[in-house]
Amino acid sequence: MNNERMIAAVYIRVSTEDQAREGFSLGEQKEKLLQLCAFKGYEVFKVYEDAGISAKDMEHRPAFQEMLQDMRDGKINYIVAYKLDRVTRSVRDLEELISQLEKYNCYLVCDRDDVNTSTANGRFFVRMLTVLSQLEIEIVSERTKFGLNGAIKSSHLPGPAPLGYKKDGNKKTIVDETTKTIIERIFKMYLEGKSFQQISNIFNEEKLLNPKKWKDTTIQKIIDNKIYMGDYEQYKRIAKKENKEPVIYMNVVEPIISRAMWEECQRQKEVNQRTYTRDRVYLFFQKIKCPTCGRIMKCKGSGGKKKKYMYYNCEKCHLNYREDKIEECLMQFIYDLVEYDMAVKKYFLPILADHKPTKTNDIDKEINELIKQKERIKKAYMSGIVEMEDFSEDYKLIEEKLEILEQKKSELLNLDNITFTPQQLMADRDIERETMIRLEILNDVVKTNWESKTKDEKQEFISKFIESVILIKDKNNELYIDKINFRKSYINNLLKFLDKGILDVLVPVEINGKEEFIIGSPNISNEQVQEYLDRLNEFYETKMYQLYEKVDEDTGNIIGEFTPKKNEKIIRIVPISPTEIKTKSIINKEDIETKYGIITYNPSKPNKKGND
Repeated sequence: MNNERMIAAVYIRVSTEDQAREGFSLGEQKEKLLQLCAFKGYEVFKVYEDAGISAKDMEHRPAFQEMLQDMRDGKINYIVAYKLDRVTRSVRDLEELISQLEKYNCYLVCDRDDVNTSTANGRFFVRMLTVLSQLEIEIVSERTKFGLNGAIKSSHLPGPAPLGYKKDGNKKTIVDETTKTIIERIFKMYLEGKSFQQISNIFNEEKLLNPKKWKDTTIQKIIDNKIYMGDYEQYKRIAKKENKEPVIYMNVVEPIISRAMWEECQRQKEVNQRTYTRDRVYLFFQKIKCPTCGRIMKCKGSGGKKKKYMYYNCEKCHLNYREDKIEECLMQFIYDLVEYDMAVKKYFLPILADHKPTKTNDIDKEINELIKQKERIKKAYMSGIVEMEDFSEDYKLIEEKLEILEQKKSELLNLDNITFTPQQLMADRDIERETMIRLEILNDVVKTNWESKTKDEKQEFISKFIESVILIKDKNNELYIDKINFRKSYINNLLKFLDKGILDVLVPVEINGKEEFIIGSPNISNEQVQEYLDRLNEFYETKMYQLYEKVDEDTGNIIGEFTPKKNEKIIRIVPISPTEIKTKSIINKEDIETKYGIITYNPSKPNKKGND
């Protein structure tokens, strides 16, 4: 190449919009550098542009690499840049670049930094500038990191707030009461046995947050997100790529679900993700444990299109159980669970709900605030401050929240008009159950409820209640139940219902020397018993008989002398202090204190409502 000619490559770069606003735009750099080349007498070979690319390294800048190749090919002997940090901010990269420049008789000229590598002093000066530049980057990085850590610990989380949360006026991440219930519902449904896909299907059918399209991956991300138990994971994606652990900040926001619930969902996910055959639905998938080694028995199938057989197999212990035999063995338990589930949906959940008049003032405040936000967004859009894309997204989100709040308000207003009480519902439940027993249709109703379910629904139902089952074969090779472990969520609900006094328990009572099991309510007060009786008396002629407080030391059974009269049927046993109950229904009043009452009714003597 002719050294008398000065052929220059003009290199320009910007990394962010901030740099452009501060005078580093591509256009401004290009204009000034072309003027510099004209002043120094450089012949411009080409202008090389790297837009939106950091100076972190030289390797990932395509225009820069093209320029270096042209240097190696002898096409240029000067590289002209606006500032040295446009070229590199790395000491290591600079040393490599200077080495390349010396090898190919090329020089670096930077306008703003007065840099020229054609002399030894110039090269030394360049090295010093780069060291200072890198030091500045590292200091800023440390400050940024420190500031970000402090911000996160103060609930100022980077990025948009996830579903269930929102940003307040100080940009802190707080619980969003309008969408909080959705998150609670997702975790609850998953623990009850529903899959990611099933949950997303339900939400799409409900058109929840319409027109949002729910996907199984959306549900999975929510289940996996530690934010819902109050923790924040920083650099999660980067850590995963680099096979490192993310930075976790504990308890930085108000949790929506408990830590125990989140961890239980993770354990459930591990179980659900174990390999299984997808072309068949197994009723007791991941539920049957080997009685010998305790391992979960694998699901296997055989047969053709017309008839298929499902098996549960332990290869280690050489055990095989047929699915239809397992279902047959557990059938009574399943029917009991079906009857329980029917009662939960119709009676128990309404009892648990707080149906006291609820003030809607807080909801009205949120609605008014959202309406104001809508107006502010409209004004910002009309003034050109907000782009159409941002306007549409923010406006749609507010509309969705308003819809949820209006629905919630409507539900609360409707609840205010409901007059039932737990005891009235319990009486209605007993009347319905006794009617079905009298008509001999209870078993048929329960059986039909189970048999009408699809196999997917049956599997989901079993998963909702049962954690694991251990079955054993007897001498005749017939299966019988050794142990059933129920789901924690099911047990917790049972305890809730028991605490509220709405769960039926079977109480063993010896009546005239014969053991009977009577439906009982262990945790209700005298006032609640009275309310229950008043409701029953609207339908049937009822009476309550005292049982003396005496317990058999051997059996633990309550002992009483009681013989129902003709046509009287026992419906329930309740705890009472008879002296405190003001009703003519109590008979056999004695001077001694008793703690149990047996309630009877006469099916042949219905009251007015019983004739309806």
